[in-house]
Amino acid sequence: MNWKLDRCLWTLLGVGLLLRVVPLIFWGQDWGCVRDECTYLRLARRMAAGEGMTTSAGWLWAPGYPFLMAIFKKVIGWGDTIKGLQVIVSMLTGILIYRLAGRMGDAATAKRRARIVAGLYLLSPTQIFFTMSLWSECLYGALLLLALWVFLNAREGANESLRNGLKGAVLLGVLVGCCMLFRGVATYMIPIFAVGLLWRQLSGIGVAQVGAMMLGTVLTVGPYSLYATKKFDDVVITDRTLGQMMWLGNNDFMSITFDWGNGTLSRRAWKRHTSQGRKPCGNKNDAIGRDQCQTEAGVEWIKANPEEFVRRMPVRVAQLLNPHSFLTRHLRWGEWRGLPQFVDEALIMWNLGWSLLVMLVGSVGLCVRGRGASAILIGGILLYHIAAISLLAGLTRYRVPLEPLLMVFGGMVLADPRSTLAELSGWRLLLCVTVLTVVVPLVLWYLPTGWMWWRTW
Repeated sequence: MNWKLDRCLWTLLGVGLLLRVVPLIFWGQDWGCVRDECTYLRLARRMAAGEGMTTSAGWLWAPGYPFLMAIFKKVIGWGDTIKGLQVIVSMLTGILIYRLAGRMGDAATAKRRARIVAGLYLLSPTQIFFTMSLWSECLYGALLLLALWVFLNAREGANESLRNGLKGAVLLGVLVGCCMLFRGVATYMIPIFAVGLLWRQLSGIGVAQVGAMMLGTVLTVGPYSLYATKKFDDVVITDRTLGQMMWLGNNDFMSITFDWGNGTLSRRAWKRHTSQGRKPCGNKNDAIGRDQCQTEAGVEWIKANPEEFVRRMPVRVAQLLNPHSFLTRHLRWGEWRGLPQFVDEALIMWNLGWSLLVMLVGSVGLCVRGRGASAILIGGILLYHIAAISLLAGLTRYRVPLEPLLMVFGGMVLADPRSTLAELSGWRLLLCVTVLTVVVPLVLWYLPTGWMWWRTW
């Protein structure tokens, strides 16, 4: 299957490119920034000015995304021109996910499956919107898919020779390290990749690959970690944001999110909401001390409110799986001026339907069509992120880089629904029913929030 000769793929790439570029042309100059986007820009300006990595309001974020923005700031003069890179990366990701989908699954439906999965990614309203925004999700999602591709190559390389297996594992470690530099939450994914490498490969080469992967990760993250540890006078791997996240999600007020109809969208609403809980502790100018103080306060709150902590876990996951996204908020704010109301509503419904399709059909595909080490790895990555959110705070933004992983399995179902039904038996049937019993209510929990006249269920 030669992707270079597939006209359908090139058509999808062309349409996907237009859907990303046209909004930037018409509204890009007046787009502005929102919350974390503005923080990324501030960090990038300081980096470009020679200050290195700095903190912002007591947060010490992972450096990868603001560093790339700083390069654009230094070379071109505007950090937000990184959107052009994100458009290019999203096109390359469309090709990558096409090739991944063709590689994972039955050979008979490879081309159909690859086209469907590429379409799911390139035409996804959420993926399109985040490509045009100043959040790290577009690039982090691309890194996860690329890590999956290299992971598969490393597994195959181990069957050819020790040298090929180790080279692939080192490259995998480099990519995992890049994920960590973009999102601190990725720091604890290393064991998941290790399990994937060792899956049905508990021989010496499997263990050697894990060691090689960890070496690649250390070589990638180590230089920044040493720099940040020295600069901030405390151990820093890539970020120190746990305490702040604990404050957002483990407090007397309900977990904070910033989605339309389900969050604090103004400074006044933020103050009103947060006034119900404990105040942040620690000095904003001392990110390490603030992080330690906030973490300790969050742990104490959990100890004092164990039942409430457990009750909030499904709420946070429901916030993560809200089928709307920041695109809905963007449209409700009227940021794309000149669009008729019915177009806004159509885009919101398109986004809603696409998200439901990816999450629900993708979950079925993972349960029924998932096979081998790749399913173990992807399932582990998804469960890990969901578990982290259930303990801290849930935002739909955190789901964006995970959706492409589900698209790969969703394409397996859509490309060959009959085979999916044929395999829906035994323990896979039980697993599928169990997963959907949990996932469907969580996905539908905040579905009505896209419309002002509805309330959350």
